[in-house]
Amino acid sequence: MRHFGHSPRRLRSDGGTFDHRYPPGKVSDSGLALQKLVADVNGKRILEVGSGTGHWLEFLNAPDRFLVGLDYSRGMLSNAQIKGVSADLVQGDAGQLPVKPGEFNFVYCVHALHHFASPESFIVEAQRMLCSGGVLAILGSDFPANRENWYIYEYFEGVYETDINRFPPWKDVVGWMVKNGFELIELDEVEHILDYKKGADVLRDPYLQKHACSQLALLSDGAYQEGMSKIESDLVQAEEDGRQIVFKSEIAIMMLSGRKAQ
Repeated sequence: MRHFGHSPRRLRSDGGTFDHRYPPGKVSDSGLALQKLVADVNGKRILEVGSGTGHWLEFLNAPDRFLVGLDYSRGMLSNAQIKGVSADLVQGDAGQLPVKPGEFNFVYCVHALHHFASPESFIVEAQRMLCSGGVLAILGSDFPANRENWYIYEYFEGVYETDINRFPPWKDVVGWMVKNGFELIELDEVEHILDYKKGADVLRDPYLQKHACSQLALLSDGAYQEGMSKIESDLVQAEEDGRQIVFKSEIAIMMLSGRKAQ
């Protein structure tokens, strides 16, 4: 593992519980869309920025591909090593990528853009890392969704407002790509998550663990426990009233891609 000492303004867990939200042996629609795009553009030298525990790199592993995963968190990268992810792992900052210009023909990030201190700087750096005709892909939630679309927003105070401030609108990201010489830009919904947890089943939701998603990882332990207490209190009250609570999660996953002008 290589290390580069740039300081981001973002929070990532150590990766110990991060993968719990990904059911083992199951490839999501997002993963399938990423695999298809890499195959369509013949991605051979691939860089993932914000690679975390290497979950997405594992989908792209093939004998004829050179994979690099970059993340700022040593904990995340250590977990990727423990898992045996077949990629070079680099510690560094998305806004100042420690890689030679033109080294890759495919650069991507998944659920990471909102963590970067300067998302636009990442677009600039990705353009520099790509060879002529190389492709950049960004996958992420179409946040901020309506507050009622995700029960997390209802029970954990301040999470919705934080997401509004940290998720850049897709129109802004498209504008940054155009500004930095990308063409053939496409924005598509690649996965639609619609899940209803009934009653106490919500307590088994992997996204409800403290470090399973950044929304909860950003909370103090006290604020997290306060939200959990609200859920448990509502469950008790509903049981006493003889009714059932339904906890809704509806999230659209988008993929934005563009090609570096030749």
